[in-house]
Amino acid sequence: MLNLFVILLLAAAASASERIINGNNAPSATFAPWQVSLQRYGSHFCGGSLISKYYVMSACHCLQKNNVYVIMGTTDYRYPYQSVYADNFFCHSSYNSNTMDYDYSMLHLSQQAATGSTNKISTIYVADREYPSGTQALITGWGLTVGGGNNLPTQLQYGYTNLMSAASCRSSWGVATITDRMQCAGGSNAVDACQGDSGGPLAVYDGSYWVLVGNTSWGSPNCDTGVPSMWSKNYAVRDWIYYYSGV
Repeated sequence: MLNLFVILLLAAAASASERIINGNNAPSATFAPWQVSLQRYGSHFCGGSLISKYYVMSACHCLQKNNVYVIMGTTDYRYPYQSVYADNFFCHSSYNSNTMDYDYSMLHLSQQAATGSTNKISTIYVADREYPSGTQALITGWGLTVGGGNNLPTQLQYGYTNLMSAASCRSSWGVATITDRMQCAGGSNAVDACQGDSGGPLAVYDGSYWVLVGNTSWGSPNCDTGVPSMWSKNYAVRDWIYYYSGV
């Protein structure tokens, strides 16, 4: 069952990428200034998060090694505040495309991101601890707004969801292949990620700053908000992230 789901998800991602179901237009570029669009030949295919001036966190199943540009500082991916060529890529060596375990990647920018006083582009902290079930989290992206749709929104979408425990998630899906590298969230018939949001952020507000808890990985092939979705959990591979990015 899971393998079939993954095949369906990846097929959809190949043609469109992932989006926010039941989301809203982000009010400005400063709303989620770490959000980036990954593009080839001017087309959005995945999301990502700026974790330093030179590194973007994303998902391994998004990995494209040629002609990838990172679009930053905008709510409309067609009109970037900054566009930077990605000149190197790192996928976690334990990534399994059948189970989606270790679905992590990083991109190195050929020039530094223009973070500064405009606040349109900003880095986000990477989680150094696990957050409990029930914690509210923000998801953002340019993925499909309707499961099974064809058109990506040009405006950045956002929505709020709640983290779930792995045990509750396994019960919802009826599969045992939800691993410690997967952060489950949603399943409350509210909002969800969809094709085109892949690699994008799952962020938690930790009192005074935002924290990147996970990267959009997999979920229902028709983006059903009644079942939870999965993000690759950054805390689980914190040493790997630090080794490559230094943050």
